[in-house]
Amino acid sequence: MQIKLKNKGFLCFVVVLCLGLVFLLLMYQMGFRITYAPDLENSWNAISGTASWVSVIVSVLGVIASFLAVWSAIQVPKKIAERQIKVDLFEKRYRVYRTLILCDSFSALVSISTGLADIEIFFYQSFCNISEEPKMYQYKLFAAKYVQVTDNLAESKFLFSEDIWKGVCKIIESMQKLVQTGEKGMSKEEFDKAKQDYLDAMKSCELKLILNKMEEELNLTKF
Repeated sequence: MQIKLKNKGFLCFVVVLCLGLVFLLLMYQMGFRITYAPDLENSWNAISGTASWVSVIVSVLGVIASFLAVWSAIQVPKKIAERQIKVDLFEKRYRVYRTLILCDSFSALVSISTGLADIEIFFYQSFCNISEEPKMYQYKLFAAKYVQVTDNLAESKFLFSEDIWKGVCKIIESMQKLVQTGEKGMSKEEFDKAKQDYLDAMKSCELKLILNKMEEELNLTKF
């Protein structure tokens, strides 16, 4: 960004320099010369006419210089703001991307789970990187982390293309059925179905393809 700003500053300098050279060329074509000849008689009519033209040209150059200054003052902050917006977008997209990768790790553990207690442990291990015993977990922390994970995934609806959101939406819906943050619980049959639904959602959404598409949209060189 600093290199670009320096280049633009140099460009403005070159433009002003070129305008100055054009001005000198016009003056030369009009017969204006810098000479030292005390014996020559001054023609005040010619001097007055030349001064009028010089005044007009200087005024025009002043207007052009003012325009360039205003244009530069507008464009530089605009470019900086656009760059910041792109950086913010990248950070939000990358958060979704990382969460989706963790969902894949979670699915590997879900496949060997036998009940809701396992799901809670595996959820912490996948998304919180906590290794303590389940009794050490705080319910409020678990619920808050679950909301954070699903919210991160839901942001893909507004940050990525429609085909990516369709796959992520399946993962969110199946996770909401599998991960219980309340005290209701579920039967063995309900658990097995919720477990299989999550694994099927992870498989049917073609996660590797979604991640590849996300990586393309995350590519900073396209910004």
